[in-house]
Amino acid sequence: MSEEKRNRILAAVTVNVILLIAILASVCIYQLVVMVNLNKMKNDLEDSILYYETMTDKNNSTLDYYKTEEGLLDKAYEYGFVMGK
Repeated sequence: MSEEKRNRILAAVTVNVILLIAILASVCIYQLVVMVNLNKMKNDLEDSILYYETMTDKNNSTLDYYKTEEGLLDKAYEYGFVMGK
């Protein structure tokens, strides 16, 4: 193998290795961006779930209160069906 042929092969291998490294780096960066976005979306969904669970608990306790006689009486006073409290 001549010196010129060996130099061309080494140059081709070097270019291919550099291209491979560049492609792998871009894929890694893309994957990191996707993971960050998915993590943010997961946190937002967990916050929404917590908010709606809190609202559900609050509404259930309000419903339980209005199912009692005292709650119904308060609503009757509020809408003027019963005078004075």
